[in-house]
Amino acid sequence: MKTKENSKIFYITALCVVVTAGLIISTLIRSHRPSRGRPYERLSVEDARMYMSYEPEYLILDVRDHSAYEAGHLDDAVNIEYDSLVEKADDVLKNRSVMVYVYGETSQQSCAAAQKLTDIGYNSVSEIGSYRDWTVVETETETEGILTNVLG
Repeated sequence: MKTKENSKIFYITALCVVVTAGLIISTLIRSHRPSRGRPYERLSVEDARMYMSYEPEYLILDVRDHSAYEAGHLDDAVNIEYDSLVEKADDVLKNRSVMVYVYGETSQQSCAAAQKLTDIGYNSVSEIGSYRDWTVVETETETEGILTNVLG
C-alpha cells in the first residue's frame, strides 16, 4: 500500500514539474524583449536561426524589391516591397501577434521596415539583417535549407 501511494505521489509530482517547465519555456519563447532604445529586436543571423529552430510560429519577411526576391531569398520568406509595406502588411501578414523576422537589401532597410511594422501595431518584430548577411553565413557554415536561389 505504501509503495502504491509513493508511486502516485511521484507521478503527480513529475507531472507538475513537466507542466510547470512547459509553461516556463512557453513564456520564455513568447516573451519579446526589444533591443535597447528600439521597439523591435535586432538579431544576428546566428541568433535568428536559433530562435527560428524552436519558435512555434513565425513569418520571414523580405522587404527587397520583387526582382531581388525572385533572384534569391530565404526559404519560406514572403515578399512585400519596402515602399508598399504599410499598405500591404495586413493583407499578407494577417496576424499581428505572430513573430515577424524582417530582412532587406541592407540592414538599414530592414531596420526601417521593422520600425514601420512596430509603428503600425505589430508587436513581435525582429530585424535580422540583410540578405547578404545570410548568404555570407550560409557560405561560411556550408549548411543547406536556409536560402532559396531561383536562378540555380
